[in-house]
Amino acid sequence: MSIVIYRQAACAIALLALWGAPVHAQESDANRSFRFYGHFSPTYLSVNDGISRYSNIVDNANSGGRIGFWYQTELGENTLKINGEISLGVRTSASLSQLYTPSFFEADSQSVRKSEVILETPRFGTFSIGQGSMGSDGVTESDLSGTTLASYVGISDVAGSYIFRTAAGGLSSVRIQNAFPTFDGGRSQRIRYDSPEFDFSRLGSLKFAASIGTESKERNVTINDSLLDAGVYYHKQLGDFALAGSAGISIVNVSGGEAPQAAGSFSVLHQPSGLNLTVASGSRDEGGAYTFTKIGLRRNWFSAGETAVSIDWYQSIDTVNSGSDAQSFGIGVLQHLTKQNVDVFVGLRTYKYDGGGVVQFRDMTSGIIGVRWVFRRLEKRTIFADLWQK
Repeated sequence: MSIVIYRQAACAIALLALWGAPVHAQESDANRSFRFYGHFSPTYLSVNDGISRYSNIVDNANSGGRIGFWYQTELGENTLKINGEISLGVRTSASLSQLYTPSFFEADSQSVRKSEVILETPRFGTFSIGQGSMGSDGVTESDLSGTTLASYVGISDVAGSYIFRTAAGGLSSVRIQNAFPTFDGGRSQRIRYDSPEFDFSRLGSLKFAASIGTESKERNVTINDSLLDAGVYYHKQLGDFALAGSAGISIVNVSGGEAPQAAGSFSVLHQPSGLNLTVASGSRDEGGAYTFTKIGLRRNWFSAGETAVSIDWYQSIDTVNSGSDAQSFGIGVLQHLTKQNVDVFVGLRTYKYDGGGVVQFRDMTSGIIGVRWVFRRLEKRTIFADLWQK
């Protein structure tokens, strides 16, 4: 289904929701509600490919700018929800390369991120149909560091379309996104099921999700390559420790056919000290494997809001071809401004790639500095609120 058709569908859903709820109120009555939300994340991106430097203003794809709405109505003990969400049409950090620099804003580049109908039942779980997250979307993103806007396992979201240069200076065929995958799910046209959340008391809360979808791409960026997947999501407050974990498996579309892949992540935060540790890993059949480790610190050093800092290390093998190796070191800093509902962030990263052959490649570096302004937040900001939500 084309983007144009999806836009028409999203508009139709929006009109339906507006007909059912007045725009001047957050809630029309006790059984129905209509809520807008969104954020904007302008970012300065600079990439050095070993020969030249490229600098642009972009939308930070670590958490791309968006605007959306939720409409819900009660159906007895069940809840019917409609979620529509579009990107802002600003070029993303993941789409630029040495060979391609889109205009800063293009109205026709707006993409439908979500256009789905959801039925929540207290006994049987949640059923969703339309454009939205696959069941394994976010399984590598259990990250309590507080620095995900600046640096997280999704290495390719910052500069993923940039191409490694050979030692001789020429552009190769290997992009950052090829060497640094996550093997995570994405957003797609799909049918999805979520189990009820199971509360195991002292052991924590757990839920399962599964979906059937299609491959989805936009420009240089693969939004989803999972065709069939399942994920499990966990969180727990254990004394002074916050724990979060997730894992997923999927069948993905690859050149030459289909392949299974698996990925997962776990994060622990000691809240009194702010010290935290995050690990993630994934592998694809004949597509390589990687590990990711992050150490961070969250503190209220300033009255304006919490400060978070982190360092991380990513290493992959065989992700481009047999014998290839890629490594990345990252630093992230984020300052939350509570009163303004704004996050200010800085991220620095190095990229190293070895193809395992006679051809040598130059290292790359990237830096981002930007802000994210949340102009409508649906949920109270908590330790677990932003997990598994890109």
